[in-house]
Amino acid sequence: MSKKIVSILLLLLMCRLFAVASEPNVTGIWLVGEKDYHIELYKNASGAIEGKVVWMKVANDSHGKPRTDIDNPDEKLRSRPIMGLKTVTDFKWNEADGAFVNGKVYKKGKIYCGMMKLNSDGTLFLRGYICSVSFLGKSDTWTRIK
Repeated sequence: MSKKIVSILLLLLMCRLFAVASEPNVTGIWLVGEKDYHIELYKNASGAIEGKVVWMKVANDSHGKPRTDIDNPDEKLRSRPIMGLKTVTDFKWNEADGAFVNGKVYKKGKIYCGMMKLNSDGTLFLRGYICSVSFLGKSDTWTRIK
């Protein structure tokens, strides 16, 4: 009887070891929660997740010109186009959290710290917050479109 118990315990332990969360594939094109941007997420050369704007609901300003990064605190960068702008950087997989962590999100001239996690329904949960003050932030859910 004790051999059966030991065998069962060993089997359960082995199952637990192999049940560790593996890095999910979050690469692809995502529709942000407000449905006004598509962000393409991809892995950079070091394996971190990055993302850039590949579609905008309102791509041009009131003069018909491509929208630019007018909110950027650096005057020299205010003329760069939003289309193609890298807005997601440095998200790295953390197995213990089951999430991509320690990344940065750029939005309207501000850089936020963040984390992202793939939900069981296939959507992507993002939490952006003022760096070092994680309770001051905003969450968003993105939907994969490609």
